[in-house]
Amino acid sequence: MTDWEAVSLKARKEVANAIFVPRGFTDEFVSAMQELRDGSKEGAEAMCLVVVGEKGVGKSAFLKRYAEDNPQERVVEGNVVTITRPVVYVPFPPSPTLKGAAEVFLAALAGPGSLRGSRTALTQRIKEMLIDLKTELVIADEFQHVRDEGRKGKSEVADWLKDIVKSTNIPFVLAGMPETVQIIQADEQLHSLTEEPTVITTYDWEDSGSRFAWRALLAKIDLQLPFNERSELSEQETARTLFVCTDGNLRRLRAILRVAVNRALSNGGKLITWDDLAAGYHRLPKMPDVKGNPFDRSGIFK
Repeated sequence: MTDWEAVSLKARKEVANAIFVPRGFTDEFVSAMQELRDGSKEGAEAMCLVVVGEKGVGKSAFLKRYAEDNPQERVVEGNVVTITRPVVYVPFPPSPTLKGAAEVFLAALAGPGSLRGSRTALTQRIKEMLIDLKTELVIADEFQHVRDEGRKGKSEVADWLKDIVKSTNIPFVLAGMPETVQIIQADEQLHSLTEEPTVITTYDWEDSGSRFAWRALLAKIDLQLPFNERSELSEQETARTLFVCTDGNLRRLRAILRVAVNRALSNGGKLITWDDLAAGYHRLPKMPDVKGNPFDRSGIFK
């Protein structure tokens, strides 16, 4: 067990800024991704996993972390250097053109200096690089952005990605807002390559199972904090107040905790206090149905 009092303040703040908020679905989904990767290497037809949920439920944070945990590798054998990218993470911007999508994809593979050429040339380079880099999985995030304006669910970009899946036999994860499912269903061939979507729901304090999951999540986060003492984030009142201040949104939760942890560390605190959490909530846009700052018992942030 780490003695955080013996760790530098700078290193402890780095830990605080890298807090990962896990979701309960992650272990099962990681196994599903590994099965796709293994199956494709063994010659099975590449399939696509689909994960959808509203903003702030933890999709992108989890998928980025997964890509970071499967980084580029450099293997030297004699005079031969081989570089592999087992997992490629590609976040799509709003309403990309086909060429724009190809540029985003290629930039994720090779950096921004590789974007010259027609869409056809860029697409061919993407396919070649995926094979050369021995890529086993592509994560296409913010997939709801590829919908064509004015066409119900239709997407030329989705059809283009389907061609890459089939040409390279590399599986994809298609992640985004709930409308992602409609985009996939509108493309018959792409739909045939996907498995049943994993839907990440928001937390609901009024539901006992969801409330338990929220408190369990906070307990896991507490164990990540760079303090020797636990902050008891999962305690009933603290957990409820964190829910009120975030509406169960993990993006807001991360933002509150980053400020709170850094404030506690700067003040020499042994754990996070309610004043620290009040400072975190004070920095965020306020929830419309929340009066004042629920953590501010001392009146510091009036």
